[in-house]
Amino acid sequence: MVFNETQFIAGFNNGYLLAKFESQILNSVLKDITPNNSYILGMSSGQKEYKLRQTKSRLDELERIR
Repeated sequence: MVFNETQFIAGFNNGYLLAKFESQILNSVLKDITPNNSYILGMSSGQKEYKLRQTKSRLDELERIR
């Protein structure tokens, strides 16, 4: 696989937005696909980044409650 930074960034941004607004669609798309190009790898990374930020946000909220 040849890494294409432009495709990765576009996939990352689209994956992040889909994870935020249409997570079921993104899960369906990425379910049976292995990251075989930069765009799909970016989508998967964008989804992971969104989940990571959501988790961090929840942990920060718990800290504030305590």
